[in-house]
Amino acid sequence: MAADGVACGGEAIMDGDDGDDATGAAGAGMPEDAVRRPIATIGLLDNDQFALAFLERSLSELMPESRVLWRTTSGRDAVAKCLDPDTAPNVLLTDMSMDELSGPAVCRAVRVKSARVAILAVTSFSLAVYASKAAEAGAQGIVPKSVESPIIDAVRAVAAGRTWDSGTGVAFQNAADAHARLAGGRTPRQFLLSDREAEAMNLCSRGLTTEQIAADMKVGVSTAKTYLARAIRKLGVSSRGQAVALWTGASEGER
Repeated sequence: MAADGVACGGEAIMDGDDGDDATGAAGAGMPEDAVRRPIATIGLLDNDQFALAFLERSLSELMPESRVLWRTTSGRDAVAKCLDPDTAPNVLLTDMSMDELSGPAVCRAVRVKSARVAILAVTSFSLAVYASKAAEAGAQGIVPKSVESPIIDAVRAVAAGRTWDSGTGVAFQNAADAHARLAGGRTPRQFLLSDREAEAMNLCSRGLTTEQIAADMKVGVSTAKTYLARAIRKLGVSSRGQAVALWTGASEGER
């Protein structure tokens, strides 16, 4: 962690900076203690728009030194933003149970490629369900989705380059150490799919038939079958059921 800024990039206002910026922030109504903290830039990933709104509101009200750069319901979109220097946040808050891609798959896809973004897992399930998966996939901590105070404290901790003790007994690594462990590994197979193949798998995971998938995608049935066949092959499985299990995170698949 750099001594004069945020470990994972982004802006920072620290003790000892020239007074103009700090005075301006304080003059704009920011609490004095917030002025002394680094600004945490944040990305939010959740499949529930209400959860995204709750997280953004909580951060805005309780963590004035933070700034939400973006929010999305797409794991693929979140990974792309985290790996783009122009849109990478200091901290990614990601739900663990997603309709599209599993939270652990998103964590691993980011962490294999980068140590820049700290990752905080959030879940509405018991923390014990996902804590070990989140840690193994390169996250820096896990918190309950619906409780504001632990979320704010955890975001501040991981933005400062630390880990968050979730009380589960699972040991999390900081972003740099987790990246060193996972770097050179394979990105989860889910990210090998094209956008159209991923769209077909999303629909398949919702229980739609091939005909319904074709209608939703506005393509012929044979084209929908081709997308699904390619997706199954790229996922390294032999059936739709196995592909759906891997896609949704019910099965972890190849590391």
